[in-house]
Amino acid sequence: MTSTKIVLSLIASACIATTVSAMEFQVLGARAASMGGAGIATSPSSLAAYNNPALLANNPEKFSIHLGGGVGLKDTGAGKAVGDLSNLDFSNVMDIADGNINNSSVVTTKDIDTILKARDIIGGMDQKGFQVSPTVDLGLSFGSFGTGLFGTSDIGAVATIDQTRTQLIFQGSDNNYYQLGSDGLLSMSDGTAYANYSLSYSLGDIATNRPATTYVNVVGLAVAEVPLAYGYSLNTGYGSLAVGGALKLMAGKTFNKRIALDSDNAFNNLKDNTKDTTTYGVDLGLAYKPSFSDSLTVALVGKNLNSPAFALSQAAGGGEYKLKPAARVGTAYKFGNWVELALDADLTENKSVTGYKTQYIGGGANIDLSVLELNVGLMQNMAPNDTSGLIYTAGVATGPKWLHFELAAQMASQKGAIDGTAYPMQAMVNFALSSAW
Repeated sequence: MTSTKIVLSLIASACIATTVSAMEFQVLGARAASMGGAGIATSPSSLAAYNNPALLANNPEKFSIHLGGGVGLKDTGAGKAVGDLSNLDFSNVMDIADGNINNSSVVTTKDIDTILKARDIIGGMDQKGFQVSPTVDLGLSFGSFGTGLFGTSDIGAVATIDQTRTQLIFQGSDNNYYQLGSDGLLSMSDGTAYANYSLSYSLGDIATNRPATTYVNVVGLAVAEVPLAYGYSLNTGYGSLAVGGALKLMAGKTFNKRIALDSDNAFNNLKDNTKDTTTYGVDLGLAYKPSFSDSLTVALVGKNLNSPAFALSQAAGGGEYKLKPAARVGTAYKFGNWVELALDADLTENKSVTGYKTQYIGGGANIDLSVLELNVGLMQNMAPNDTSGLIYTAGVATGPKWLHFELAAQMASQKGAIDGTAYPMQAMVNFALSSAW
C-alpha cells in the first residue's frame, strides 16, 4: 500500500467530477453566494424559478436571463491526514512488510517507524473526507413565469476505517504471524488474530476476492433540473402575499464505489457504478410584503416536497438516493436604492450523500454605488459536525441591467494545513453574467 494510492483514493471523487456528482440545499447565484448565502427573499428574477418561485409574482422585468456557475470545496477532516501520509516515506512499506516483517534486512527500523505513524493516521481518518460541489445555471424569466436549466451537485469521498482491525499483524517470511507493537518490537501471533484484528487484513485481497473493511467510499449525485415556475400575488389587506410553485423535470446521475486504500484499480469499471434516473420534483414558495413597508420582504421556500429519488446501480449494491424535503426562511430589507440587507436560515437539517450535515444561517449586505456593487456577508453551519467555523463571503458586480457581471467568493475561518501550507476548510467561487429588460 502506498501513500500515493491513499491520496488517489481520497481524491477519486474530484477526478470523477466530469461524469458524476452530489447534492446539498443550495441557493444559486453569485449575489447570494457573496451575501452569506441569503437569496430566497431577494433573488434575481431570472433565478427565481430555482431559488423561490414566489419572487416571480412581482417581477419588474419583462424578460431576464442569468448564466452562472461555480464550485465549492469542503474538507471534512481528510486533508490533514492525506498531507501527513504524503509526508511519510510510505511507498510500498505495507506491501513489503506483509511477508517480510520478521526480516530486518528487508524491513528497516525506518520502515517500522513509518508503519507505526501511518497506522495512527489511518485510524483517525474514520468518517472523514471531503466534498466538491459544482453548480451551473441558465435561468430565464418572462414576467410571472420562469424556467431554465439548473445543475447542482455534491461529490464526496469518505474514509471508513474498520476499528476492530487496527493491529499491525503480518505474515512473516517463515509463514508464521507476527504482531508489531507500539514499541516497534515483534511478538508471535497467529492466523486467527490476523483475520480478526489486522489492519493489513482489513485492506482486502483482490487475488482471493476478500472484500476490504477499511476503504474509501466515493459517492455522488448530480441533478439537472428544468422547472416550469409561476408566481402570483394576492392582496391580503395586510400586505402583498406572493405564492409560487415550480414543477421540475429532474435528470440525475448517481455514483457509489468502495475503493480499498491500497487499490491499484480504483478507476476501473467506473461506468458500472453509475446510474441515470429521470423523475420530477415540486417546489413551493411564499414572499410577503407587509402593508406598512414595501421595503421589507419575508420569504419561505420548500424544495423537493415530493422526495424525488435516484436509483443506485446494482454494481454499487442497489438502493436509491432520496432528496428529502428541505425548507428555508429568509428576509430582505431595502434602504432606498443604495443598500439591501438579507438573511436566510435553513429550517431543516440537510444531509449530503456522504452523510455530512448542514443547516446554514447567513446574511449580508448589498451596497449599490451605481457603477459598482459591493457585497459582504457571513454564514455559519449550525449542524454539530461542522468543521468550517464562521464563513466570510464577499463579491463585486458591475455593468448596466442589460449586461451585468458578478463575481463572488466564500472562505471559512477554520484552516487546515498540508506541508505547512494553510488552507480554508471550506471555500467557494462563483461567477454570473445576466441581462434584464
